[in-house]
Amino acid sequence: MTNDDYLRSQVMPLLQPGEQVIHTAYMRRQPGLLMQMFLVGGLLLWMITKAYFVVLTNRRLILIRTKMSGWSGGPKQLNLGVEQWDVRNLRQVTTSGIANNKSMTFHFHQGPPQTLRISPWGNKLGSQMFLDQVPPLVASGQLQQGQLAAPPAPAQIGPGSRVTVTTSPGQSFPGTVMQAANGQYLCQMPDGQSYWYPAQSVQA
Repeated sequence: MTNDDYLRSQVMPLLQPGEQVIHTAYMRRQPGLLMQMFLVGGLLLWMITKAYFVVLTNRRLILIRTKMSGWSGGPKQLNLGVEQWDVRNLRQVTTSGIANNKSMTFHFHQGPPQTLRISPWGNKLGSQMFLDQVPPLVASGQLQQGQLAAPPAPAQIGPGSRVTVTTSPGQSFPGTVMQAANGQYLCQMPDGQSYWYPAQSVQA
């Protein structure tokens, strides 16, 4: 199971009706850069680091506590507890740090700020997008006011589905899906014959 699949398995049971995941990341609670300069590479830094799967939904900021892998530095597939905050309580998100050692501080209208470190290089669990997009999203106020539009549910295509097949620019024909395999669909076309087409050429 990939880390993305594991995180999905832990988040889905937590979601409320109508709640949707917007961004995810892998983050850590660690000392600041100056303190890390003295502890870097040491067992003490590893011991005091707390690792989290971080999930931002249209309603909550959710932290799922895990452990940091000593080999890769990534998250282990463990759920050691959950922390959460209502997004309506989010005031702003500030960032600092350098290179692959950034920090994000979540400031609330009520309660102390929460600072977590994030390493965008490698984009574990979408960390780069989280770092780039969450601060301006919070600053816009759309998240806190519940103004984010729900993304459309992906259309399900399977045997028996009526689809539109694009064979070339400007050339589209109706078809019926007979089989699906290896990123392709076997579609029965208006001439009664069936042909394999790549998934990107087939739309519901």
